Amino acid sequence: MKLDDLAEYFKTRDDFIVVSHEGPDADGIGAAYALVSALRILGKRAAAAAAEALSPKFAFIDRSGLFLSLASAPSPARALPFAPRVAVVVDTHDLAYVGSRVEALLAGVSDRVLIDHHEPKGARYEPSLLESSASSSCELVYSLCRRLGVELPLDAAAAVFAGIVYDTGSFSYPKTGASTFECALDLVRLGVSPYAIHNSIYESSSVGLLMLQKAVLSTLELLEGNRVAVQSLRRADLAACGAAYEDAENLVNTPLQASDVEVSVLFKENPEGKLRCSLRSKGGVNVAHIAQSFGGGGHKTAAGFTCQTPLERAKVDVLQTIVKALADR
Repeated sequence: MKLDDLAEYFKTRDDFIVVSHEGPDADGIGAAYALVSALRILGKRAAAAAAEALSPKFAFIDRSGLFLSLASAPSPARALPFAPRVAVVVDTHDLAYVGSRVEALLAGVSDRVLIDHHEPKGARYEPSLLESSASSSCELVYSLCRRLGVELPLDAAAAVFAGIVYDTGSFSYPKTGASTFECALDLVRLGVSPYAIHNSIYESSSVGLLMLQKAVLSTLELLEGNRVAVQSLRRADLAACGAAYEDAENLVNTPLQASDVEVSVLFKENPEGKLRCSLRSKGGVNVAHIAQSFGGGGHKTAAGFTCQTPLERAKVDVLQTIVKALADR
């Protein structure tokens, strides 16, 4: 579906719930926040919901407290102040990633709309706006808001800017294009402070994160002639460093600072012991394809999946797949 068609669809509906994937990041949160703000300006009933309370790292995006937590309600539907007709899922087109609470909420809604910019995977739902060439879901939502004739208020504009900054690596990733900068310029003209957003995302971490960086970097292995970097994070490290699981999000990027490293891999355990693999690439290897082979997904240069095997087995399997991808280029 094209932007104009989706805008017309939104204009003819009145009751919306906007959700994202489980553990939403700045892009998912920012896109949901801005879309709910725009729909309310149009006189629609709209709310944003998440399976759990938002990560403290990204709580600054939800300036007006739009997000409802589904965790404390007897049932997901009872957490909402109204019965929505349309559920909008932003920043994923794979409903397996939304989590059980959001899944239960979606089951009670008649219409679903997906807005996403990740690499295609599996069945497509309609109506949907799936643009894998876009820099971020926030950029797509901003374009949609313009088609809806809405000028975003400052808090929503800042939410969009935060999502774009986060998902483009401060405007450095391959999907950053002219439209991304045009969007950012519009948002700055609306009053958004780039420095304030940068400070909130990159300069407001705890000392625990510094200690976690030290612990994770100590596990670094350089393989395949230094072309592949592998790091690991155990849940015990989180407690020892006084850090949160979300603090580890960007540690996978550190090895890419070395010119020889083409692919970086980070295995990380959450506090419950669930193991996840994060993958980053400089573009020579499509890590989205690697993640998809293990049931995950993402972008060409940034992807991930939940591991179904113990750490040492997962390391062997992932490295084999990366080595093959390097050889097949």
